Amino acid sequence: MSEQRTKLQKYSAPALEKGLDILEFLSLTDTRPSLSQLAAGIGRSKNEIFRMMIVLEERGYIRRNGDDLFSLTDRLSTLGADRSVASKLAELATPYLANISDETGLSNHLSILKGSSLLVVTSFTATQSYGLSVQVGYKMPFLDTSAGTCFMSDFETRDELKSALDTSGEKVDPLSLQRLFDTAQDCRKKGYAIASNRSTDSISELSASVRHGTTQQTVASITIPFITTDEMTNRLSAIAAKLVSSANSLGEKIAITLPAVGRDGLHA
Repeated sequence: MSEQRTKLQKYSAPALEKGLDILEFLSLTDTRPSLSQLAAGIGRSKNEIFRMMIVLEERGYIRRNGDDLFSLTDRLSTLGADRSVASKLAELATPYLANISDETGLSNHLSILKGSSLLVVTSFTATQSYGLSVQVGYKMPFLDTSAGTCFMSDFETRDELKSALDTSGEKVDPLSLQRLFDTAQDCRKKGYAIASNRSTDSISELSASVRHGTTQQTVASITIPFITTDEMTNRLSAIAAKLVSSANSLGEKIAITLPAVGRDGLHA
């Protein structure tokens, strides 16, 4: 009678195992192996690993050097570092987000820039029943958002902003560029921006720039989503003042605790 399969054997993923074997072998070797040497090193044939090597190279995990020799890139360590920084920012920001919610009665969240997308790394949900919250891990485009405007406010000239947008793959026409720049400059003066939600007109978003206390670079933004009502319109100035004050305090805290942190994306 054949031996009963274990859970691990039952749910094995051969393709993933091949990829991990390749990465682990390259991490342990002091030389740059050829495809044949790598295949022999992990006990597989060249045909077995060829397609996996192509995928790992295209995704930036391995590098093909001269004479078709392979080595690891720093992609894995970068992923770990990014996660670590995001986690630390979330931990630092949580008390500030909680305080904002306590004083305004509104939900809020912290976003960072990852390439050309905004990533929510932490949030705090208001106790009132109509508070609007955003899930941690949610990603969204940064253009035409109040949080994205906060990051664009770092650029002092329209040409700098255009260069940064071009580099990130965002192509905008001259009229749109001028509109984005004017909105960003207004945010630079006030410390906050307001924009309609990209998907729901009845919801607006108020965001403040979290500027690194030393470099003054925007490293994150705090956003309060809210339903547009007469009551909110009357309260908006006071809420914005609280939001900017908290964002500034968080920026000073980041400068002390994470002095080397910067934004990832929109580099001119």
